[in-house]
Amino acid sequence: MANQERPPWVIAVFIALVLGLFGSFAAWNHHPQPSLFGEVALRLPVWRPWEDWAEEKHVAELAKAKADSLNKWAVRDSLAGKNVPIKPKRGNGALQFSDDDSLGMANFARALAALSQNGGLRVVHFGDSQIEGDRITADLRNLLQTRYGGEGPGMQPLVPFVPMASVAQSTTGNWTRMVSFGRKNDKSPSSQYGPRGVSHRYAMVGGMGPDASVTFKPRSYGYDRAKRARRFTLLHGPSRGPLEVKWYANDTLWKIIYLDSNARTGSLTVQAPQPLRSLKIEFRGESPDWYGMALDGAGGVSVDNVAMRGADGLSFTRMDRRHFIESLQRQPIGLVILQFGGNSVPYFKSSGAVARYGDAFRRQIQLFQEALPNADILVIGPSDMAVKEGLEWVSYPFVAEVRDALRRAAFSEGAAFFDVMDLMGGPGGMVDWVNQNPPLAGPDHIHFTPKGAKKVAQALVKALDDELSRHE
Repeated sequence: MANQERPPWVIAVFIALVLGLFGSFAAWNHHPQPSLFGEVALRLPVWRPWEDWAEEKHVAELAKAKADSLNKWAVRDSLAGKNVPIKPKRGNGALQFSDDDSLGMANFARALAALSQNGGLRVVHFGDSQIEGDRITADLRNLLQTRYGGEGPGMQPLVPFVPMASVAQSTTGNWTRMVSFGRKNDKSPSSQYGPRGVSHRYAMVGGMGPDASVTFKPRSYGYDRAKRARRFTLLHGPSRGPLEVKWYANDTLWKIIYLDSNARTGSLTVQAPQPLRSLKIEFRGESPDWYGMALDGAGGVSVDNVAMRGADGLSFTRMDRRHFIESLQRQPIGLVILQFGGNSVPYFKSSGAVARYGDAFRRQIQLFQEALPNADILVIGPSDMAVKEGLEWVSYPFVAEVRDALRRAAFSEGAAFFDVMDLMGGPGGMVDWVNQNPPLAGPDHIHFTPKGAKKVAQALVKALDDELSRHE
């Protein structure tokens, strides 16, 4: 049998056994390159059939995803050519519009383009404490004034609740602050607050000197254009008696204006040939309600920062409707920005309550559209907010639902929407922002640090710039 040939099936079985032995060894081999001695290593076979299959599947999925992405960008490019707003990628911070809104901010873009013929245009940025001190608004103002002209920091309250970044302000006298939001005892009996929802009144003390005064000076820091103002407009309510108003330009008496006892709601305006280093106003006589002082340029764009600490964004319809609408219509407003929602988030206990809040916010948008039919409206949603549960910080239960409710309200009325929460990375983003080095949000897990506010501002500026460029 030594020289007798073996049957083919025996050889086949032998080969199968050898291959099976090597396959089993390769499959279970956890040390494919063991070291024998010194730098000499033995390379042994390794076989992972399930891993190879998984890798092939992963490669196929990546290829499909890449193809889908290319198709998506092709569609995006074709839409861009038709001036249709593009839905942003997650975290990109583009302005969002409803699916059937092809106009975007066409009204605002047209108003900006017509500035050379029509003089000035205002943008009013209403918001809660996230925008205090001119945060976020300052960057928007700088973009618009650099591109379209304009000077000054815009409307200021007579008595600042939080100091502005570009304006140093001081007062004398006994002033009362009245707000359309906040506590009941801070409200005006008439529910009339002017176009910004905040008014002030001083107490008359009598005597030969002024009863009260306010002084405005540009700060040494901030954007250059915001530090230059030459047109000054003092908004007031109905007169309560004869009043003398003295204007001092650069510490020199400049003008004296008298308001008689029959004066209705209106404004006092003075204009200097060049920006002032300081402006002081002295009041003598019975105080009307003062709705603010606008520090603007001779033309171009003015941008107002109206910070309403603690506001839920629903106070506009609680004011005297006719008075508020007429106050808005006295100014050439091209864009209204509403940045709210955060103050309501901690108090929601159900989805139904969030839905009712969204409906109420929709009525705020409708009010502005009634007053300013040619202006565009931009709604800025709340940031992510976190609350501590045990040892962990987690997003508030309804913060995403509030964001969604505000977006639905905006889209239903043809307004634009900017998603701050998405910019932060979605729910849970606040914890990440707090843990950044340096932090982008404070330890309360609610408010941005200056660096975080700057990040939001830069994203918003780019989003608005992209939208306006689409209409050029």
